[in-house]
Amino acid sequence: MSATVTVACKLPHGLVLRLHKMEDVNEPTAGGGFRKVKRAQVVGEPVTIKGYSRPFDRRTEQAPAAVTSSYALTRGVDADFFKAWLDQNKDLDAVKNNLIWAHDDTDMVEGFIKEHAAQKSGFEPVDPNNLPRGIQAYKKEEA
Repeated sequence: MSATVTVACKLPHGLVLRLHKMEDVNEPTAGGGFRKVKRAQVVGEPVTIKGYSRPFDRRTEQAPAAVTSSYALTRGVDADFFKAWLDQNKDLDAVKNNLIWAHDDTDMVEGFIKEHAAQKSGFEPVDPNNLPRGIQAYKKEEA
């Protein structure tokens, strides 16, 4: 059995992870000829990472999100797959900003979640009592 990791994801919608391989392909040109170009081709099966707003069935699985931090946990992700995905996506904002992270030790993942509890993803709901500058609350006219 291959090694697995637990992935923590702080995106409400989760992610579908895919690996790609660059291949040379012939692309038709306007003049009727072909030219060689590099194109990313999907390799293997995709892996779905849970998001914290995903509904769940309490009878069949644990809650996807840690209560205090809004990180969802996906257990049992192939470690080699996740390492390859990280290598291909190291410049992705979700990776650079610690919105997706994994480790083979569940205690390490739980420590990471506690340490990054205040991390913002940009997908948080708007607080009606603390609206961003330039946004005003609707005021219903009195009858």
